[in-house]
Amino acid sequence: MAKRRLSQQQKKRIKAAQQALSASDEFEQGRVVSHQGGQILVELESAATIECKIKSNLGTIVCGDRVTIETTAQQEHRVVGILPRKNLLQRLDGFGQVRAVAANISQLFVCLAVSPEPNLFLLDQYLLSAEQQDIEARILLNKIDLADDGEDPFGLHRIYQPLGYKLIETSVKTGTGMAQFSQLLVDQVSVLSGVSGVGKSSLTSWLLPHEKIKIASISAASEEGRHTTRASRLYHLTGGGDLIDTPGVRGFSPFIDSSAPLAQGFREINQLAGQCRFHNCLHRNEPRCAVIEAAAAGEIAESRYQNYLKMLEQSG
Repeated sequence: MAKRRLSQQQKKRIKAAQQALSASDEFEQGRVVSHQGGQILVELESAATIECKIKSNLGTIVCGDRVTIETTAQQEHRVVGILPRKNLLQRLDGFGQVRAVAANISQLFVCLAVSPEPNLFLLDQYLLSAEQQDIEARILLNKIDLADDGEDPFGLHRIYQPLGYKLIETSVKTGTGMAQFSQLLVDQVSVLSGVSGVGKSSLTSWLLPHEKIKIASISAASEEGRHTTRASRLYHLTGGGDLIDTPGVRGFSPFIDSSAPLAQGFREINQLAGQCRFHNCLHRNEPRCAVIEAAAAGEIAESRYQNYLKMLEQSG
């Protein structure tokens, strides 16, 4: 059965009611740490974890959400409100529908691997999505033990470090970069993203050795891993910080907000946009475009500029 769509007036009433609940001392507050189907686990400020039902018409609830809870006369717990979010990580499902992934996260690791070889177009989609959703993005190149000797596999350092993106190389097998990776998670709420087969489950298992994280084998034909994670879960890391582990989906498609100017999500393009002749320049074929000139001079990586044009065409 399709979900009933709420009108804007209904959404405003629900939001006002939730804000009133959040300000009341009669209700407890907590954070969603697990969500699978209709089952939600909420961690209270006391660190106790309780199972909760959900009041109707609240909308989508995801791991990381701060919620308001009431206790009924039957001593049952029910989520009655969602507190304002700092951000909401979203993706597109196989039918092109927007799905929420996690809320209130501080950093997104875009996980790549030496094998299967990184798809820079998909990487730029992830980075654009993170920029639009106000989430700090970091690039992680896993399975670095499989790389040939060289200082910059796939040109990732050359392209992305000048833009301010933190890039680390890891190998669960050899331990390369794992201490640095762990340190970056301290005092953060992190999500690992990326297509199947890049080793997200192996990385998660290394971070959470006492949890049962299923690791799938790699298909020899496609070099893609099978889906392993089934339920979203927020874990507290022993070294500090939290990790939200979300269901892995092959061909994970980042959500890109078409209502926002695409160029604003490309740091180097956004920086030059103010120098263009026209304030509404799309940096495609306009005269005296600072971005086109910079791309022609090699000041913008060719792959980044071509990926921007490809996304621009797709959004049109």
